[in-house]
Amino acid sequence: MSICVLACFFSALPVSAEGTATIHGAIYEWDTFQLMENAIIEVNSTPPQSIVAKYGVYSMNLAPGEYLITATYYENNTLTASAQETITITDDGDYIIDLILLPSYDSDLSEDPDLLNIITSLEEDAEAIEGGSDDRNLVYVAVLIVFLLAGTGFYLFSRKNGEKEVAEDMPISPVGEDRVEMAGKELSEAPQEPVIPEENDLQDEVPLPSDLQEVLDIIRSGGGRITQKDLRSKLSYSEAKVSLIVSDLENRGLVEKFKKGRGNIIIIPDDQR
Repeated sequence: MSICVLACFFSALPVSAEGTATIHGAIYEWDTFQLMENAIIEVNSTPPQSIVAKYGVYSMNLAPGEYLITATYYENNTLTASAQETITITDDGDYIIDLILLPSYDSDLSEDPDLLNIITSLEEDAEAIEGGSDDRNLVYVAVLIVFLLAGTGFYLFSRKNGEKEVAEDMPISPVGEDRVEMAGKELSEAPQEPVIPEENDLQDEVPLPSDLQEVLDIIRSGGGRITQKDLRSKLSYSEAKVSLIVSDLENRGLVEKFKKGRGNIIIIPDDQR
């Protein structure tokens, strides 16, 4: 009798499937990195799996294969944030996949197909401009060369005037007038090597263009990070010009741009804040 009871007890215990892996992680907000509760996690497994990360964490079991994990967050039945991550499972074990949910604008776009077509066209134009921005880079290089030449001329002019003032302030004794006059003549006839200021000195002397400075101030006011779409909403420039300004600031080492989903996140490095 006891043997039958034990057999029934062990047969009722759940048995984990062999060859499955455990996928788990946390869901974070993109700007505060706080846990985002009640996000919906979906996986395109067979059959599909869907869970609610009630406390900002999730866990599920998957067999080996390639999957797309999608996380969405809704407020008042409106999609406000989302994220996607692709994972390839080769064997059993634990896989930690943390997801950062970015602001989603799909709901607004779906209500206005014409606006969606316009924004899509602008994004394609911006990518084309970024891909063919070599000509504009040449313009920036030419402007930089002009600033270099102007700075070099100003430096040499200031140095020459300084030497002239020092020579005028030096007391000249009657006995050594001819000697000082000869030394001054040799100094004026001797070729002077142009002194090119260092790059850091040029950055201090030459201010940023007003549009670049405006974008930099907006990013700083947002805590040093902002999405490119939010940055566009705070400016009166076109999407293409905003993209060019961000690329220029990135080339100068003043910001860093990271691709996330369909948009970009722009961050000011710690050494530039």
